[in-house]
Amino acid sequence: MYIMPIYESDEHEFLNAKAKKIENNVYIKGLLFLTDKRIIFEKNGHRSMFRASPAVMDLNLFLYNVENANYAAPAFVLFTKQVLTIEYYDDSRKLARVDFAIKKSKMWVDQITRLATICKKDESTKKEREALENKKHEIDMAKAGAPRANIGMAVFGNDKKNPYQNIRENMAENNDENLPDTAHRCPHCGYPVTEDMIYCPNCGYKLKQN
Repeated sequence: MYIMPIYESDEHEFLNAKAKKIENNVYIKGLLFLTDKRIIFEKNGHRSMFRASPAVMDLNLFLYNVENANYAAPAFVLFTKQVLTIEYYDDSRKLARVDFAIKKSKMWVDQITRLATICKKDESTKKEREALENKKHEIDMAKAGAPRANIGMAVFGNDKKNPYQNIRENMAENNDENLPDTAHRCPHCGYPVTEDMIYCPNCGYKLKQN
C-alpha cells in the first residue's frame, strides 16, 4: 500500500520504481521517486486484520544537496537488483549516505547526476540574486535613514537669530545717502517706511496700532 507524493506546481517526475532502502542491514520496502527537484523515498504501508499503517515519506532530498551518486554491481549475477548509493549534505551540512537496492541503478545514477548539476546551478544563481537584492535593500534603507539637506532654511542648529537681523545689519552699514532725512524705519526689520504706510512693505509689520 502506497500513495503518490505531492509535487509542487512546477515539479516534474522523471523516474519511479520499487526499491529497498538498506538501513543497518535491514531492507525497507518502498517506492523511490526522482523529480527535477527532489529524490523521494516512500516507505510502504501495511494492512493486517487488526490494523493498518499508511505509507510514510522516509526521505525527501533536494537535488542541490546531492554530492555524489554511484552504483555497485552485485557479487552474484543471479541477483537482478544493484545497489544505488547517494551521498548528500543533511540539514547540519554534514555529508550523509543512503543506499537502495533497485533495478537499473546506472540509469538512476545518470539521471540524478544530470538533474543535480542543473539544480546546483539554479540554486547558486538564486542565492546570488537574493544576495544582490538584500544588498540593494540595505543601501535603500541606509539612504532612507540618512539626514537630508535643509533647503531654504534660514535658521541652523539652535541659533534663534531673527531672520531679519541681516537686513538690519546691512541697513545699519548703509549711510542712507539716497534716503531723505525724514525717512522712518520699520521698528521690526529696519526697512525705510513713510508716515502714511500702515504695514511695512518688507516684513508686513503693522506700523500703526489702533
